[in-house]
Amino acid sequence: MGLRQGSSSGSRFSIAIVGGGLGGLSLAIGLIQRGISVQVYEGATDWTDAGAGLVFAKNSMAAMKKISLDIYKAFAKHSSGQGWESKKTTYMDYRDGRTDGELVTSVICANTGQESVHRTLFAKDLAALLPDRTFHMRKRLVGIDNRPDGGYTLKFSDGQSTDADVVVGSDGIKSKCRQLLFGENCPDAIPRFAREFAYRGMVPMERAVAVLGEELARNSMVNIGPGCLTTTYPVEKGTLLNLVACRSLDRWEHDDWVVPSSQEAVQKDFAGCGPVMLKVISMMDKPAMWALFDHPECSTFYKARFALLGDAAHASTPHQGAGCGQAFEDALVMCSLLADEHVVLPEHIEDAFAAYDAIRRPRTLKVVKTSRENGEICMMRSESTGDDLDKIKATLDQRFDWIWHEDLDQQVQRARTKLREVSKARQHAVAVN
Repeated sequence: MGLRQGSSSGSRFSIAIVGGGLGGLSLAIGLIQRGISVQVYEGATDWTDAGAGLVFAKNSMAAMKKISLDIYKAFAKHSSGQGWESKKTTYMDYRDGRTDGELVTSVICANTGQESVHRTLFAKDLAALLPDRTFHMRKRLVGIDNRPDGGYTLKFSDGQSTDADVVVGSDGIKSKCRQLLFGENCPDAIPRFAREFAYRGMVPMERAVAVLGEELARNSMVNIGPGCLTTTYPVEKGTLLNLVACRSLDRWEHDDWVVPSSQEAVQKDFAGCGPVMLKVISMMDKPAMWALFDHPECSTFYKARFALLGDAAHASTPHQGAGCGQAFEDALVMCSLLADEHVVLPEHIEDAFAAYDAIRRPRTLKVVKTSRENGEICMMRSESTGDDLDKIKATLDQRFDWIWHEDLDQQVQRARTKLREVSKARQHAVAVN
């Protein structure tokens, strides 16, 4: 289904999406194709390489297709799977980072394996799918005022403002929308340090092959070790290798979340690791320390006609490769609810958001929790597995299934059923009063 040009005119309410990342863009595409008026406001002044590579499994790709085949086509244009045909159903090879890459287990995701993309290139192609005058960069949100009619006035750092009946905050882990929804000093508004940091990089595949060899460079792997791990996977049709090296750290002492570092510091942080891990970190040419934060708790994803989506709602550590995929599930459920026949007027939006919150919040916060747990397991800090490779293998072999094998049609149907329950209860309350 192709996007209509210009603003949609069939809906009876307007939606402002704050944040032009993958979740916000996918929601916008899905809503516009369902006849709902949308504007997207992104605070960045230009596209950057922030976020670098992202990995996805079958649930994420299924959500893309159900929102819009255009989204999946943009994904497929850039996606990379495992480099070897024999590993096409492998999600990730987990290796003992204390050795020369001894295999602990190959985690299998039947039918799809793992696919990965360069975040920025994918996002740019999604933005290109939107009609003219729908996507606005350099629009950094600074405040939101409530209007008498129940809608909102959004205020931006350039002094301009705009009105909308509905606001969806999809502006990432440092979400201004989340702060405005809860209040800046509310515990729910503040990301939590996940007791680890990461070095990140991306190198040409030819260089990676020269350093790691064919098998380790062209296929995804996690090297696990005491208090540390490295993750590598191909992106951009296998022409680049994404690099991540995580290290445990009890406290983050810096004001900034990203701090310049050096190759000497990286070598010191990973001293004593096995040769494969040391080869991975040797390719970090201009390393910086990235503090890892998440949102492990949240009392609600909405208030009135104002809701959160993606990392703004449930930012996660990267240890299950599931965080971004949940943003696509969010977008699928939200656009299905907002396009439902029971949601035709602005006053119906709160019912839709209540249903969205009821269905999406438990699943996404479980992803945040289990991602932290998986990081503990892979850094050999978990009380349940320690450094016992047999226990680690047994855990890794089954812990992703509940994420990947979700019935998305059933999830959407549960959300619609909840919408009807909420709407009926609201109508009854109005009738009684």
